[in-house]
Amino acid sequence: MNEQPPVPDFAVFQNSRTQESAIWTKEDGWRKCERNEYPAMLIVVTLLRESPDPQETMQQIAKMMREGGGLV
Repeated sequence: MNEQPPVPDFAVFQNSRTQESAIWTKEDGWRKCERNEYPAMLIVVTLLRESPDPQETMQQIAKMMREGGGLV
């Protein structure tokens, strides 16, 4: 039996050439970002890639978003 890999809670798509990005969550599926959101998404992606604990970093970002801090 082929076991499917677990579905991630969160994913980001970015194309640096076209400056397109999108966010995927288990709850909402894909949400395409506006072109002017690309720099903010690049910061989030960089933070996650370079974090020693990406899950904790994502939780902190989500907390900030819920509290009205936003990304930009």
